[in-house]
Amino acid sequence: MSGPTFEFDDEEFTLEIRDLGGGWSLGQLGELRILDEATLQFPSSFSDYEIGVAAQIIEMQWRLNARFVLEQTLDAEVTYTDADGAGMSLDMNNELKVHILERPTMRLDGTFSIKLNGSFDGSSFDGSATLGAGLTLQF
Repeated sequence: MSGPTFEFDDEEFTLEIRDLGGGWSLGQLGELRILDEATLQFPSSFSDYEIGVAAQIIEMQWRLNARFVLEQTLDAEVTYTDADGAGMSLDMNNELKVHILERPTMRLDGTFSIKLNGSFDGSSFDGSATLGAGLTLQF
């Protein structure tokens, strides 16, 4: 792809996935073509070209980093509500983390924040992408 150069100056995007079902496991999220499943808002000042470039960078960063981000999210804190409605939190060990990552879900909702900082020179992106996740899972 060639075209104009531009800078991403800590541009923030929010991806939202709602009601993803069909037995997807949390660990499989990195395999999704995220922009096919998520809602993403771009700044109104972005041209169609900038939207296309940002979308490609976000998709690439998602595929490369989703599993790591999801594992780090589980390490940070897991709270849950049992069938009786009681809320609790739990400490995550590796066995439980693998179980949660691989167990098929009935419903998955997520909000993912992405921040791009760097430059696009018409053919490649030189910079960084920061990903964060907030998840709600129903098993």
